[in-house]
Amino acid sequence: MTDSKFKLSELQLFFGEPLEYNGIKMYQPTIGDILEYDKKFGESEFWRMLNVFIGNPTMYRLMLWDLGIDWNEISDFELFANLVRNLEQPMTEIIFGDLDFTKFEIYTKQLPPTIQINEKTGEEEIIPSKPAMILYKPVLLDEETETELEPEVEIDEDIYNVIALYYRTIFNIFPKVEKAKGKTTKKWIIEEDRMNYNLHKNDSSTSMFLPLISSCLNHSGFKYKKKELKNVGIYEFMDSVQRLQIYEQSTALLKGAYSGFMDSSKIPAEQFNFMREISHNNK
Repeated sequence: MTDSKFKLSELQLFFGEPLEYNGIKMYQPTIGDILEYDKKFGESEFWRMLNVFIGNPTMYRLMLWDLGIDWNEISDFELFANLVRNLEQPMTEIIFGDLDFTKFEIYTKQLPPTIQINEKTGEEEIIPSKPAMILYKPVLLDEETETELEPEVEIDEDIYNVIALYYRTIFNIFPKVEKAKGKTTKKWIIEEDRMNYNLHKNDSSTSMFLPLISSCLNHSGFKYKKKELKNVGIYEFMDSVQRLQIYEQSTALLKGAYSGFMDSSKIPAEQFNFMREISHNNK
């Protein structure tokens, strides 16, 4: 789970402000940034790279199964820690700048002792633990670039969850979690995934952005011109895509209600308001 104290500012996301959290600086790409990425590596490579940060074991279950790993038994962070170290810095520069994930190694770190407040004295005290109760957690550490001015960079599960939330929210992609019990059920799911993979593995790659961009540019209510889009951040663009859909839905409902051909009494009043809050998939 994400650190309960951490809250994303959607206003800052809308204006493309980078996020710095525990020494990790995250950048929001613009449409123009992704266009340049497409020129260097291809748009499909962008999505492969991004999936490492926003994905979960369900997305990778066929690959994991073929490696002898049950996707039900591995956490999002464990998957991320093993995948991210294969991403070269030029591939992640668009969203993480100079941070080089290939320099990270997986370590096991002892959790700090539990501290409680003594009710009588009001002072903090450490709760004694038996050796068997000492807990450890996996972390990613970059010790190679550590200096006096630049301390080692550490990514634990809480920090990873913030990274995942940040980019899932920006792109409005919240992958489904699908668990399975029983060997037979798991094998059936994997075989279905394998059939789908074999069916589409030779399909020519298509752009995921082009249909959205084309639809928006051909909509009378979209305010950006094609050249202006290059400077628009992804969160703002995805907000515009959803807002246009909400506007069309609300307008259709209003026309139906006023025409008398639709019973609007059972439709929530909020559905008629195109300025209502946009609901993301994680809400």
